[in-house]
Amino acid sequence: MTTFDLPEPELVSVRLEPAQRVTLGGAAAADAEEERIWLGEPVCMPADLDHVDDDARPFLMGRPDSTFTLLAVTVSFAHDEDNPFRSAWVDITLRGQSPPDMPEPVAWSMVPFDDSDPVNVTKKAVFNGSLKLKNPALGLNVGPSIKHEDDRTYTQRAVCVEALREGKSTPRWQFSETDVSPIRGTHRLTLIVDTARGAVAQAEISAGATIWLRRLKVFRYEAALDKVPEVAFAVVPPPAVTRG
Repeated sequence: MTTFDLPEPELVSVRLEPAQRVTLGGAAAADAEEERIWLGEPVCMPADLDHVDDDARPFLMGRPDSTFTLLAVTVSFAHDEDNPFRSAWVDITLRGQSPPDMPEPVAWSMVPFDDSDPVNVTKKAVFNGSLKLKNPALGLNVGPSIKHEDDRTYTQRAVCVEALREGKSTPRWQFSETDVSPIRGTHRLTLIVDTARGAVAQAEISAGATIWLRRLKVFRYEAALDKVPEVAFAVVPPPAVTRG
């Protein structure tokens, strides 16, 4: 198994702008929501022959036309008992940039994939010899801060989260409230990106939620990430570091 240590990102609050109304009803309008979702700057690490363990080398040598990159995104949800999240999502759109006419990048592997197992809170990303991520890295810390994060195992069912569209250029993590837990806390979302060798791609991060507003029913919101471009984009694979 290959293990990458993930840096602790600084979280940035993103404004939620009301989008399409989900339920029918009166003409009441929803206001923007502040300090409900935070995002961290994306982390990119090369998953190449210089950085993986011996068990992954045969896989990489058998895929000479691909470049693999670990991409990690941190999201944090602040729970409001009066106006709780009904659902939330984090989308990553992978777009090829150069050269033209190259195959589109795809999400080769994603974690957390679902929440059916006990949750391990960790600052590490682990993948096997086929670069398939292991051990869902889903956090349960409450609020936007992850400063006090440690490694613990919870046996209680966590926020319901599901990875969608693995193998596509538009992977998504979908969060849903459960009878046990509202949507809350800090979550590490990690994927392995498969890019054509020699190509440069861009990962565009977006987020949104539906929120129950008392007296106004459920409204859909989209994160205004144009205000915080540092958490909305990442270059895949990451630029090589020049050592002087």
